[in-house]
Amino acid sequence: MTYKVNENTGELTSLKSGNQEFLEAPLGLSLYRPATDNDGRDQFGVRVWRKDGIDSISQKVTKITRTKDVTRAEADIIGKKGNVIGKAVFTYQPQKNGALAVKVDFTPDTAAVKALARLGLTFRVKDTFGKVEYNGRGDIETYNDRKAAGFIGRYNTTAEAMFHYYVKPQATGNRTDVRWVSISDTRNRLMIAAKTPFQFSVTPFSDSVIDRATHINQLSRDGLLTVHLDANQSGVGTATCGPGVAEKYRVSVKPTSFEFVLYPAMAK
Repeated sequence: MTYKVNENTGELTSLKSGNQEFLEAPLGLSLYRPATDNDGRDQFGVRVWRKDGIDSISQKVTKITRTKDVTRAEADIIGKKGNVIGKAVFTYQPQKNGALAVKVDFTPDTAAVKALARLGLTFRVKDTFGKVEYNGRGDIETYNDRKAAGFIGRYNTTAEAMFHYYVKPQATGNRTDVRWVSISDTRNRLMIAAKTPFQFSVTPFSDSVIDRATHINQLSRDGLLTVHLDANQSGVGTATCGPGVAEKYRVSVKPTSFEFVLYPAMAK
């Protein structure tokens, strides 16, 4: 396993097993989701997210250090308006079994950010990696406040099957209480695990395409899948016809640490 980190952003730009590259777009921090119908009505939903600028963030390294094979990048998290909305430390540490541990310590600026849609990592892979296997709640879409019907088990599905074509495109396909997930093509596999249960989704469109679309005929593919690995994600609530997301199901705006282990495996 080999990896590369961008010295300007702190993002993971390459993850290889042998000569097989697994990343088609960098792995970086993710705080936003394409707005659901309920998010549009929730007082802590998309209006706040967009006002705070978390719908289009970037990373700017302030310090980067390398000790043997370990890379540690300290970065400012820049909001859509160009202001610093938080700070993060990304630590990339190779494991003896050929995996790469990615730890994130995120500290939001609570004066600039009042609500978060999610807290996790996102990256993109070729759409040939559409086979999905996981251990968690399934095999249906679940969220923190809507998961009783999803039973813990081991499931096989695809990125296409996980995507629900709502009349108005929006965030979809989330899975909760996940122990591990793998995405693969016919020969190569990327497995992701964590010490604590997490959430994930794999969708056949980019977040920006989903968020802009007002009807399914406006969804366009670019040959890549979007992967989200979330330490936490907001529930969905019932704001279109009732209460918004209950406080216990929102993402806390406070210093938070989380870690994922990525194991890239190339077919022999």
